[in-house]
Amino acid sequence: MKNAPKEACHYRTEHGRHICGLCPHGCRISAGSRGICGSRLGDEHILLADNYGKVATVNIDPLEKKPLYHFRPGEEVLSVGGWGCNMGCLHCQNNSLSMARGGGPSGRRVEAEELVAICHREGLRNLAFTYNEPTIWHEYVMDVAELADGIDLIYVTNGYINPSPRSEVLERITAMNLDVKGFSESFYREVAKADLGPVLDTAEDALESGVHLEITYLLIPGRNDDHDQLQAFCRWLSSLSPDVPVHFSAFHRDHLMQDVRDTNAEDLLRAFSLAKDSGLRFVYLGNLPVSQGRDTVCPRCGDVAVSRKGYRTDTSGMRRGACASCATALNMRL
Repeated sequence: MKNAPKEACHYRTEHGRHICGLCPHGCRISAGSRGICGSRLGDEHILLADNYGKVATVNIDPLEKKPLYHFRPGEEVLSVGGWGCNMGCLHCQNNSLSMARGGGPSGRRVEAEELVAICHREGLRNLAFTYNEPTIWHEYVMDVAELADGIDLIYVTNGYINPSPRSEVLERITAMNLDVKGFSESFYREVAKADLGPVLDTAEDALESGVHLEITYLLIPGRNDDHDQLQAFCRWLSSLSPDVPVHFSAFHRDHLMQDVRDTNAEDLLRAFSLAKDSGLRFVYLGNLPVSQGRDTVCPRCGDVAVSRKGYRTDTSGMRRGACASCATALNMRL
C-alpha cells in the first residue's frame, strides 16, 4: 500500500532493541528512538525506514556535476536526494540536507514508480542518488532498481556501508562516485565521525564488481592535504587501478569547520602533480578555476580527448571511448 510505513532491511532484534546492520555503526535502536543517520526509527516490533521515498530535491544535471567525467560525458542525469547521513562531517558542504535528522521534514512522498516515470518522461537513461547519503535510503534505492528498466543507476556516496547491503547495491548500479574524505583513521574519526576501512572496501568491491568508479577527494588545508596523507591515498588508488579518475576538489569553510582557510589553486595543483607522479592517469581539479585538471588528456600522446568549459563538454577528440589520435583506451563508459 502506497505511503504505508516501510520496514527497514538489514537488522535483527535482540532483547527489545533493533540492531541495524546497514552500515558499520551498528546502531542499537529501541522503540521511539533513531540511529545515528536519523533514518532508522525503532517501532515496538520492527525497525522502520522512516525516510522511505521522502525526497528533498529532484533536478536534471549534467553528469559532470556528480562529478563523473568518464561516464557518458555530455549526457544528463536525473539527480535525486533526501535527508540525513551516516557520517557527521564537521565540514559538510551540503549540511542543510545531510544533517537533517528524523527522516527529514514531512512532505510529499515520491514513490519508486513515479521517480522512474520522470526519467522516461524526460528521456533520461541515467538516475543518480546524490546530495545526501544514499546508503541510508537503501530500501528506496532497491525498489527503484527493480523498476528501472532501461535506466542506469548512479550512486554518489561516502562508501560507509556493510558488505551485505553493499553487494546488493553493486549488483544494481552502473556507476559510482565515491567520496574519500581523507586518508588516515584519525581524520575519519575526528572529522567524519566514521572509519576509513569500510570506505576503501567499498572502492575495491566496486571495481571488482565492474561498476564504473570515480573518486572525489576534498582538499582541506592542514587537515587532509599533507604530503604523506596524499601520497598514501594516491598510492592506494594507483594500486587499485591507475585508470580510476580522481577529482581533487577545493574546500570552503562551512558547517562546523570555520577555522580552516579555503583551498587555493596552489593546493590543487600540488595534489595534481603528486597524483600524476604516483602514476594516476586521469586527475581532475574542481571548485576553483585552475590552469589544468578539467580536460581528459590522453596519457599516451597528450592530446585532449574531452575538453570541458564549465559543464559544456566537447568529445570530438575521442572515438568509441578511446583517444581519436592514437586509439589509447581512456576508461570511458559510454
